[in-house]
Amino acid sequence: MERLQTERAKTSGLLGDETLLRLIAAKLGLQVQQNTIHNSGVLSTSRLFAGLYDVTVAGRLIAVFPAKTFQGAEKTGKFATIMLTDADGVLRVVLWDTKAEMVERGEIKAGQVVRLMHGYTRGDRYGKTELHLGIKSQILIETEDKANQYQSIEKFTTKIQTLNANSGNVHLAGTVKAILGKKAFSRNDDGDGIVMRLAMRDDSGEAIVVIWNEKVSEVEGITRENPQLLLVNARVKEVQGGGVEVHVDSNTFVGSQNSES
Repeated sequence: MERLQTERAKTSGLLGDETLLRLIAAKLGLQVQQNTIHNSGVLSTSRLFAGLYDVTVAGRLIAVFPAKTFQGAEKTGKFATIMLTDADGVLRVVLWDTKAEMVERGEIKAGQVVRLMHGYTRGDRYGKTELHLGIKSQILIETEDKANQYQSIEKFTTKIQTLNANSGNVHLAGTVKAILGKKAFSRNDDGDGIVMRLAMRDDSGEAIVVIWNEKVSEVEGITRENPQLLLVNARVKEVQGGGVEVHVDSNTFVGSQNSES
């Protein structure tokens, strides 16, 4: 459990405990029995569960996060996170090493229609299924004529009026009504941070959105040209006195409302 806690800290909580435990087992030279279910066709995201191997999915990329480097006790590598939609849902996908380098080179972008082949599934720390692509996996960028086969993110966005303290992570699309302020602050690590608040509205209601650090400049750049804002994987938090706010941090993808189409 101590090693698990150490590995959680090294990866900033981005990997599920099952994945981390398998990494620890590999370092200790232990063999872990694996689920041998395989699939050669394209699976819907709604049919995925942890423990599948040789999985292929297809859909539209709605979010592509920058690649990051990690360093363990015996290995250094890279990973990047992307999010994909098909007709049934939204799927978080983790790209490892050479696949993550495709993000660094700009070969993988939000809005593309892709086929992700020969991946494997894991449960994340919240119990949700995610797809991992390693050295044996393949990524195929589909042609534009197949783009209309896949849903846009709007099908999976949450209406602002329905947000509550139990909403967790959500996808929102709406219009920036007003910028409410921006200020710098000192972080616990002695670095400087910045936070901005804005009012965002859709056809059901209005919410306060709190944007943190590097995401501030991203939101400013987008809203300078277009007030229509898309937030993928934003976090809903309860505020003192009742009500909720929507928080945008490094785990949130921001874009214009039509950026994925």
